Amino acid sequence: MPQHVVIIGAVALGPKVGCRFKRLEPESKVTMIDQTDLLSYGGCGIPYFVSGDISSPDELQSTSFHMLRDKQFFKEAKDIDVITKKRALQIQRDKKVVVLQDLGTGNREELAYDQLVIATGSTPAVPQIQGRDLQGVYVVASLDDAIKIRNDVATGKVGNAVIIGAGAIGLEMAEAMTDLWGIETTGVEITNQILPGLVSKNLAT
Repeated sequence: MPQHVVIIGAVALGPKVGCRFKRLEPESKVTMIDQTDLLSYGGCGIPYFVSGDISSPDELQSTSFHMLRDKQFFKEAKDIDVITKKRALQIQRDKKVVVLQDLGTGNREELAYDQLVIATGSTPAVPQIQGRDLQGVYVVASLDDAIKIRNDVATGKVGNAVIIGAGAIGLEMAEAMTDLWGIETTGVEITNQILPGLVSKNLAT
């Protein structure tokens, strides 16, 4: 029996789940929801976009055949509906609806589902320190963040950079800042080694 699957999140897991479900149940309806219109991109490529190795955000959103994975692509190629620029505020499991808020107008609406998938990804651990909300302080969590960082760097607004976190993304961001843009960059890590939890201390040094 056809059903309606609603997926919150349309960056990595969400599109994979949606496409897989449509292959298994082509008669069912799939709707993805995301807060932005930047869909289905490779988050691991963000540092390479900041560095300039990847010239356009579209490259991170494109298939191997250079088709942009936007709303039109998912509708025409995958038969998946995509709702963008709306935030899922509440899940009412008793009614099987998701309450959505339009980020432009603030209006709210309910979207009914038969099955619900939460595919919102991880959330960076932001230190609760004074000044974290100041201009020029960014969290590298999305392609939107990367676009803002690259715009500031490319327009000469950044002379020095401090990167908190020496995991894989932190180190790649440090390389992006120094190699192409020549920005003096300092990395800060709370543990006593780089790549904590990924490699041994001996290998890290």
